[in-house]
Amino acid sequence: MAGRSGDSQDDLDRNLAFLAYGLMFFAFFFAGAPALIAVAIAYGRRNIAEPLVRRHHAYQITVFWIGFGLAVLSAVMGLGAVVIGFAAAFKVLTDKDPSANLDAFFSEVYKESVSNHAIPILLISAFVFLITTGLWLVGASGYGFFRLASNKPVGQSSPS
Repeated sequence: MAGRSGDSQDDLDRNLAFLAYGLMFFAFFFAGAPALIAVAIAYGRRNIAEPLVRRHHAYQITVFWIGFGLAVLSAVMGLGAVVIGFAAAFKVLTDKDPSANLDAFFSEVYKESVSNHAIPILLISAFVFLITTGLWLVGASGYGFFRLASNKPVGQSSPS
């Protein structure tokens, strides 16, 4: 009976690792919320799972934190573009007559914000980091999922 209980526990850990990979795979499409559940599963099961699944949980934690870092960089770049845009709008508002027409206002804000090229560079950087985050989460999760399905560890393995 004890062997069967251990087998069912190993199956549970393995299925939870598959679930965590699936959640991380779809995290990019749902603003990262599923990745939070996946990393909670990985942190909760990493010390009690069998060695192969333990390595996968450690890998999932690494994938999460790298994805989180890339997402933060993307958000910082996007926020920087917004702040510079508001600063340009404020500068135009303080320099111009407030009774000026709306088209002239937006034209001046555009000239002010694009003249130093910061906004386009920050927006392009934010987009690149966002795409990189998505590719990382989808690619790394898919890689780990298929390695686990093949009963192989992730990362570097010693030659057989």
